[in-house]
Amino acid sequence: MILRSLFGLGLLLLAAPALAGDGFVPIPADQTGGQKTGLEIRISGYDGSVNGQIGVDVRNPQKRPVEFSARGLYFVPNGNPDVAPQRLGAVGPFRVKTDKGWEQREKMTIAAGAVANLKLDVYCIDSHRGSPSSATGFHVGKDRIPKPITDDIYRDATKASEKSGGIADPRAKGDVQSQVWKNRDKKWVELDGEGKQEVGKKK
Repeated sequence: MILRSLFGLGLLLLAAPALAGDGFVPIPADQTGGQKTGLEIRISGYDGSVNGQIGVDVRNPQKRPVEFSARGLYFVPNGNPDVAPQRLGAVGPFRVKTDKGWEQREKMTIAAGAVANLKLDVYCIDSHRGSPSSATGFHVGKDRIPKPITDDIYRDATKASEKSGGIADPRAKGDVQSQVWKNRDKKWVELDGEGKQEVGKKK
């Protein structure tokens, strides 16, 4: 009986790292009141270069539904920041996988215990760095891009993209990217993943 109990305990201990290492990390606090939502996020991969889509799973481990917004989230390339390519920021729109296919959203409510499979529209936020590729590994930034910056980006990108079908239209990517760089460089704010490449950026 004792041996059986010890064996069972050993199995639990072996399983614990696997459960803890499933790739999910807490989503940074939202931009409205600085409150953490309790949601968790896991990156599945990036498809793009200077801009594109980053695939993520968003999990709600709580016993109540929680609203998710991608705006202000950013993703940091793995490795040495002194030589890393550009970080990627979510402007706002994303796509969620449903029974009807991929649907575009700005916000969505994730049910208790559910996992949502999403594709976030992301844009490079470091105009002085080289572009990442689909082979670049990323991790989630420890915070969000400050709300005043993301509000300016969203406002200007929305206006600039009107002639190309709107901010979420693939034809508008160039217009949106220009507004991301313009507002990011207007007043430099240090973000997770700063390196020697950013020396002299903050004025």
